[in-house]
Amino acid sequence: MPDITSPDYFLRLAQSLDRIFDDLPQAERVRRGDDISAAVHTVVTNTGHVLTEISEELATSSRHEAEAPSAYSHAERSGTAALTQCAVPLGTALAHLSQVIGHLGFLHENTRHSATGPRTPAPDDVQLSLQSHLDQAGSTLRTAAGQLRSNATQLSRPLAARALAAPSHVVPTAVAPSAEQASRRSR
Repeated sequence: MPDITSPDYFLRLAQSLDRIFDDLPQAERVRRGDDISAAVHTVVTNTGHVLTEISEELATSSRHEAEAPSAYSHAERSGTAALTQCAVPLGTALAHLSQVIGHLGFLHENTRHSATGPRTPAPDDVQLSLQSHLDQAGSTLRTAAGQLRSNATQLSRPLAARALAAPSHVVPTAVAPSAEQASRRSR
């Protein structure tokens, strides 16, 4: 099990996301009509692996908390919460990649490729949509990696400094009605 309180763990995951980003197919490959399905498979698999790791950490943390609440520290709970913050951008990246897979399936069914000649490029509108979804997947992967790096920086600060930097949770209090509102109610 990883040390969820270690900034190094967050930085390693961010580097994994950087490598996944680097594996995203580029626009030129889409324009040439190259088959990008293997590259998309790799990106989906690796992104899913990171999201699964986050989900496993949350499940493990919750189980440990339920079994021995006093043995699980605030730092571990905070680390788990910090890790889960990048789940949404990773899920968004997977959603965009699923759109890419849908387009690739359409091309697979409707575009013939000969073994001897050049590949038939995708129609322009499909190319644009593919590239848009690939770009958005890349953007959200970068967002998740940035979130992990930011959280690593937060975790590397001393506990007292983290407490000062954390947003305070203000509980709204009931406001007494004005004299005018009170007089209207009594009529």
